[in-house]
Amino acid sequence: MSQIRLTQVILADWPRFRWPVLLLCLCVLSALAVVQLSHHNRLLVNAQNQLYQQRDALDVEWRNLLLEQRALSEHSRVEDIASSRLRMQRPSGAREVVVTLP
Repeated sequence: MSQIRLTQVILADWPRFRWPVLLLCLCVLSALAVVQLSHHNRLLVNAQNQLYQQRDALDVEWRNLLLEQRALSEHSRVEDIASSRLRMQRPSGAREVVVTLP
């Protein structure tokens, strides 16, 4: 009995099955590329969602700071602090000085 080696059979059939083998390799490579790109896409979507959450948190903080600034800069509050802490008073009409530019 003659023993046929597998490599000899494969090499003998290679010219006949060259295109199907190449197409199979290309299909496997494209499938691996799809898996890799899908994973990368999921990572990017996750990072984008985290950035959206950070943006929303910063927006809420900004709005709170604007409200605090408006509350601290109200005219009545400024007058109360000027009169109580700094002991400032509105000048009377006789003590009021008007400065005009030449």
